[in-house]
Amino acid sequence: MDIPYAEGMVCQMASQQSISTLSIVFMSISAALSILVPIGTVIFMGIKKRLNWKAMLCGALLFFIFVLILENLMHVAVLGSDPTKSPIYNDPILYMIYGGFAAGIFEETARLLGFKFLIKVNKNESIDTGISYGLGHGGIEAILIGGLTAVGNLITSVMLNSGVLNSMTGTMNSEELESFNGAVKALSTTPPDMFLVSGIERLIALVLQISLSLFILKAAAEKKWLYFIYAILIHAGVDMLAILFKTDVIRDIYVLEALVLLATAAAAIIAFRISKRKPLEDLPGVQ
Repeated sequence: MDIPYAEGMVCQMASQQSISTLSIVFMSISAALSILVPIGTVIFMGIKKRLNWKAMLCGALLFFIFVLILENLMHVAVLGSDPTKSPIYNDPILYMIYGGFAAGIFEETARLLGFKFLIKVNKNESIDTGISYGLGHGGIEAILIGGLTAVGNLITSVMLNSGVLNSMTGTMNSEELESFNGAVKALSTTPPDMFLVSGIERLIALVLQISLSLFILKAAAEKKWLYFIYAILIHAGVDMLAILFKTDVIRDIYVLEALVLLATAAAAIIAFRISKRKPLEDLPGVQ
C-alpha cells in the first residue's frame, strides 16, 4: 500500500538536494577522459594509418565476450548469486587472490587467443597491432564502465539542479521514490574530486590495457610464453590493489591510485621496451 505522506516526505528530500557546480564540472571531465580520449586516439591512429582495425575490433569483441559474459558467469558459479554470502568474498585474502587472478587469467587469455587465432600475428608484427588491440579492449572498457556512468551522473545532476526531476517524481510510488532519493543523496554527498578520480582511473586503465596487450603480442608473435605469465601477474597484482581498497585494507583512494599509477607506468615502460627489441635471430650476423 502506498503512503501519500511518506511519498511527500521523500519527494521533498529529493527536491531539497542539489549537486555542486564543481561536481558537475568533474563529471564532465571524467566523461571526456573516458569517452573522448579512446575515441580520439583511435581517430588519430587511423589518420596516421597506424591503426590495425581488425585488432581493435577484436579487442573490443573479446572484452565483451570474456569479461562481460564469461567472467561474470564464473563469478556466479564460484561466488553464487549473492557474493556477499560467499566464504571467498568474506575472506579478504581469498577474495583478493580470486578476484585478481580471475580478471588476469580471463583477460590475458582472451588477448592470447585473439592474437594467435583471430589476428594471427607473426614475429615481425608491428607494435601498432598491440596498441590497436589495447585500444579496442581498454577503450570499450573505459566507455562502458567510466563513460556511461559519468554521462548518467551528469544528466541526473543537471536535471536535478534545473528542477526537471521534481515533476517526474510525482509518478513514482514510495519504493521508487526512496530508491531515487538514495541515488540523489549519493551524488550530492560524494566529494567532487571523486568524480574526477574516476575519469583519471579510466585513463590509467587504458594505458595498462595497451601495455598488457604488448606483453601478449610478444608472447604470441615470438612464442615467448613467459610474457603471457608476466601479463597475468601484472594484471592480477593491479586488481588485487583495487580489492585491498574495497576491503578497507587500503583506506585512502589517493594511495590506491598512486600505487596503480606506479604499477602502470612500470608496465608501460617495460612493454614498449620489449616491443622494440628484435628477436635474436633477426639481428645482423646472428644465425
